[in-house]
Amino acid sequence: MSVLREPTFIVRSVITTAMLLPVSSTHADLAGRWDVGAGSSTAMIQFDFLSGNSYVVDLFFEGSISGQEALELIAADSTDAGFAFDYDVISYSFGDFLVEIELDSDADYGDGSTPPYVDYWHYWTSDANGGWEESMIGFGDRILTDGAADAWVFGTADAPATIPAPATLAILLPALAGRRRRRTD
Repeated sequence: MSVLREPTFIVRSVITTAMLLPVSSTHADLAGRWDVGAGSSTAMIQFDFLSGNSYVVDLFFEGSISGQEALELIAADSTDAGFAFDYDVISYSFGDFLVEIELDSDADYGDGSTPPYVDYWHYWTSDANGGWEESMIGFGDRILTDGAADAWVFGTADAPATIPAPATLAILLPALAGRRRRRTD
């Protein structure tokens, strides 16, 4: 016979913590994460590919930089950081349009000309402690300051994938794995 007991402190903590985590329908396979640049300011740049892989570059810089300067810095320092990165743009009179990103084994190219017209790199931004917003300005005009985040998502108008924080997983997984049912006779 099994008797239901009051959940232990750890189980209650795990349930409470899980309820506080952001919920998103899209989760990413984090294929790689690297540090690039130097300076006292940081920004996170996320790349979500159609394959389902996501990559994160933690960018270090001084002061502020544009979204385009961020990509230039990543391209310039990627080899030293241990990964391959390249991108391509089409230049128009109003600014540059990002059409291709190659990062390690993933690459996506598109200009939005093929139905359903989402086959391009969608640009998302977030400022310190804010949520993701689809950018209404080009990456050449976007100014990143300390704590900002940018994301490039290919082939869908969905917000960037949720990438679980390593610390959150380290807390939740052992607690969930250690959960046992108690039986009394």
